[in-house]
Amino acid sequence: MPQLKPIHEIFNDGFLLYGHDTTKRENGKRVGEEFTQEGKLAFKLMSARDRDYQLAGALNATLDLKVKTLFPPGFWTIKKTKLKCVIDGVKYDVINVDWDNDKRYLYFYLQEVGKA
Repeated sequence: MPQLKPIHEIFNDGFLLYGHDTTKRENGKRVGEEFTQEGKLAFKLMSARDRDYQLAGALNATLDLKVKTLFPPGFWTIKKTKLKCVIDGVKYDVINVDWDNDKRYLYFYLQEVGKA
């Protein structure tokens, strides 16, 4: 008997908050940066391939985490440069965001930065 594929993929490993860091100022002076959330996605942890590690190395980054999410409708309008993610209170730089041919799923390649 052939094995059946699930109708829907399950994203139950947690939630990823994506957005950008904005400059925080007091009396006109820069006092730090603050994460500004632009969206929230459920994700599934993925195992990284050798090719993924090579991509990160070529971009002078370290691949710490690879996750898969659904492709949200408004994601095309999000500025991808300097995109940040927060997962379980840990902030990540987004090395790369890739999508499948059908534009149903996103793959986030993340480098850990520290506490959010």
